[in-house]
This record gives sequence, structure tokens and C-alpha cells, in this order.
Amino acid sequence: MKTTRILYATRSMERVENIEKQGAVQVPPPKRSVGLFLIYYKKQLELMKSKGIVDKISTTVKKEIREKWMNLDEDSKLEYKKEARENFEKYANLSHNIPRKARKVSLYTRCAPNRVHLTVSNLNERQRFVLREMGFGSMLDLRSIQLNRDFCKWLVDHFDHNSCALDICGRRLPISTKDVEFILGVKSSGVDVSIVASAEEINHICQQHGVNVVGDIPINLLEGKLKEMKTSGKEFVGCFVLFVLGTLLCPTPKPYIKRSFISILLNIDEFKSLNWAKLVLDFLIRGVRKYKEKNRVGVSGCLLFLMVICRK
Repeated sequence: MKTTRILYATRSMERVENIEKQGAVQVPPPKRSVGLFLIYYKKQLELMKSKGIVDKISTTVKKEIREKWMNLDEDSKLEYKKEARENFEKYANLSHNIPRKARKVSLYTRCAPNRVHLTVSNLNERQRFVLREMGFGSMLDLRSIQLNRDFCKWLVDHFDHNSCALDICGRRLPISTKDVEFILGVKSSGVDVSIVASAEEINHICQQHGVNVVGDIPINLLEGKLKEMKTSGKEFVGCFVLFVLGTLLCPTPKPYIKRSFISILLNIDEFKSLNWAKLVLDFLIRGVRKYKEKNRVGVSGCLLFLMVICRK
């Protein structure tokens, strides 16, 4: 069963861990230098304690020291300024010599299976039934998963977008739409998903589905609508499909879904017969190609699929 396959496959993906080097000598960082008021405050506090004026710090004592500082003339503050400058220079010299960890290079992505999991957990039974009938039942059983971005980057670097294959440890793993269906549970046969429509048609669909925005559609807007929606009609199906495309199946590095994807809703009655797996795979291939050829830091496409397929 498709819904159980994605559950089983994601378990193995969650075992991927980052192994750090052992035995490195950890040098504690130097304490930051304090400002001139804190230097004055500490000295006044020590003076009060030595004279037996105060036993413990109270709000009244703090206020008294603060008022003394505010009434202090600039010449009297010079010694504290000098000490503060010396402390800062000492800190700067020490912190400069402390070796810093190299910054990890990771991949930027908006692929968020945990976000989909959270959203579907709030759907009612009628909405769940409709999604299963439309061919998106596997989304309902998706687990909350945090992507390992360093591992994602490694996979993207080893993904040949020209031949659609993963090169892993001397082994070449060809990828097809059947694999997408096996992992994600979306249909890999039927009519291609069309993302072509005129500007007038797109604007009309946006009004029909209550998505009245200019330009690309914020994922937060779709997410908010799904939380409030209790119906299970075309507006719900359209909103859910756009949300899943923007957060899991065809995400971009931006918090939006491309406005052109609205045209998909023209065929909302035919969703069950559309080849969603081909759309997902083609979008991933284009995303990896742009990432490599244009030297980008973010990549478009379903990285969850890559993480799971490599464990096949």
C-alpha cells in the first residue's frame, strides 16, 4: 500500500546523523568586556559591602547607585572609561586568537514535510475522505520529518539532472516517475499536469478560490485558509493541493508558490487522473539544474523524495 511505503521509507531516512570529530581540544571563549557603568556599579557595590552599608542587593540599592552614576561629572567617569577600554582591548585580543569552527555549508529549501503533517492533522473526516478520493491520501499519512540539509546538499551534488540519476558510492541509481509514486504515493500515469493559462484566467481562478493577491501566492495564506476551512468542496481541494505543492511536492526556496500554479485548478475535476509524479520529478530536475548552473544557494523541488530514494 502506497501510504505505508512512505511511512516505512522515512523511518530509515531519519537515522541519518552528522558525525563530529572526536578528541578536539575545546578552548573556552573569553568573557566579554563590560561597559563603564557596570564597572562603576560593581565597585560601588563592593564599597558598600565593605563598609557594611548593605548586606544584599535590593532594588533600592540598585536605584541609589544608578542615581549616583547619573549625577557623576565627566571627569569622574574618565577612570571607568579607561578601564572599560582596556578590558575591551584585552577581550578583542583574546577572542581574535580563539580558533572558530568552520561554518557548515547547507542547502536552502522550503521543502517542509513536518508542515504538511501539522496541517493534515487538523482536517476533519470529510476533508480526509475527499483527498483520498482525489488521489492525495498518502499526504494524510505523512510523518513529521525534519530534513537534514547537509545530507540534502550532498544528494543534490550527486544528482545528475541530465540523466535523472543519483551517483552514490560508485553506484548509479536511475530515477523514474514510478519511484516518485512508490515513495510519495502520487499517481505516475495519466494526463500531464498543465501549468498554462492566461493572466485573465488566473485572476478569475484566484477570485473563485478566495486567493486575492497580486503576484506569487504566500504559503502562509494557504495554510491559514486551511486551518479555518471546514468545508470539503472545490475551494478546499484547490487550496490543499496548492499548499502541498508549495511545501512538499514542488517547493521553491521562497515562501511562495508560483502564481502560474493556479492554472492547475482549471482541471480540478480531473485531479484523480493527472500524472502528479511527472510534475514532481520534472520540477526537481529543473530545480537542481538551475542550482548547479546558476550557482544558487537554494534549490527547488522535493528533497524529501531524494532522501528517501537513496535508501531504497
